[in-house]
Amino acid sequence: MIWIIAWKNIWRNKVRSLVVILAITFGLFGGVFSSAVMKGMVEQRIKEAVSRETAHIQIHNPKYIDDNDVQYTIDGEARKLEQKLDSIPDVKSWSSRIKFLAMANSANAGTGVMIYGIDPNKERQVTEIATMICDSCGTYLDGENKNQIVVGNALAEKLKLRLRSKIVLTFQDQEGNLTGAAFRICGIYRTSNSVFDEMNVFVQKADIASLLIMNPQEYQEVVVSLSDPDQLAVVQRELTDGFPELLVRNWKEIDPMIGMMADLTAVWLYMFMAIILLALGFGIINTMLMTILERTRELGMLAAIGMNKRRIFLMIMLESVYLSLTGAAIGMALGYFLTLYTSFTGIDLSNFAEGFEKIGYSPIMYPYLDLTFFITLTIMVICIGVLASIYPARKALKLNPAEAVRTE
Repeated sequence: MIWIIAWKNIWRNKVRSLVVILAITFGLFGGVFSSAVMKGMVEQRIKEAVSRETAHIQIHNPKYIDDNDVQYTIDGEARKLEQKLDSIPDVKSWSSRIKFLAMANSANAGTGVMIYGIDPNKERQVTEIATMICDSCGTYLDGENKNQIVVGNALAEKLKLRLRSKIVLTFQDQEGNLTGAAFRICGIYRTSNSVFDEMNVFVQKADIASLLIMNPQEYQEVVVSLSDPDQLAVVQRELTDGFPELLVRNWKEIDPMIGMMADLTAVWLYMFMAIILLALGFGIINTMLMTILERTRELGMLAAIGMNKRRIFLMIMLESVYLSLTGAAIGMALGYFLTLYTSFTGIDLSNFAEGFEKIGYSPIMYPYLDLTFFITLTIMVICIGVLASIYPARKALKLNPAEAVRTE
């Protein structure tokens, strides 16, 4: 009966209750959708970084990480490593790369770049760079014509290059001699990260190996894509244990900034929602205090006829929780449906595309929240409702029944 009485009590003053419920509704609606946008941005950035830049796992000679010198290759264990990667069920695909720094020069300018000597067919299965080349921007490396190169849109703009232009790459070979060659641009890719586009170029492994005076079967890097990202730690540990002389890193270790964002996002979202709920909690306290003041005589009568303090406390607590949950349910439902809708349509911020791409984010955002967030948020709402009821309930319990009954 206490549960029913508490529900009816909150509607005795409909206007006041509706004001509190609407405040909670709009607060939770704004908080949920803002959290979905933030979560979606981070999840999208992680997905794009893994599929286009880092892959799930990278394997190197430990000395290569220190100075990016081409002489530090994965040579002695290369064949054994390839067989191991082929035998792991969770490894969807892998690709070996010749990777080193060089100078890129056009007729107009020059800049430093990172050269990736790749096997085009295997690289397609690991990264999405091939799909980032639009129909009018050429094609990916075809494996037939020599000295082809794929460059990023930002690099093409910086060096004033276009499709079929020539670019001269200058670098040191494995013997320390300065060498280089002219490459013709066959494709221009564009990702959501303009810094990556400006720095990285792709050529065929056979073309660059001959210039470096190295065996095409040698390479500095292996990138691994997994069929189940949840098995990342398991696969990394298996490769580390099997090849202790090699450095096996996951995407969080390769790009610590993105890794930190992934770890802190969940904590930040809950802190953000806790602040909103805390502010709304003070509104609930104020409403319940006014309710206690108006119902002083009634509460005194209830105490006088034998209702114990535990039941009075429970009734007031339930009224507070009902107010919180009613507003929260509506707010979370509105936030969920807006999140669901925009997760398909996206939020187009193309007017700010240049700024977003400078920090590696796509100008089209897809909000996202998982079920765990809503379950946790519901628990937080109930806790806030309970906490907000403690002070008003204590005030009610301190009432003297005899004096309260005489109150007009």
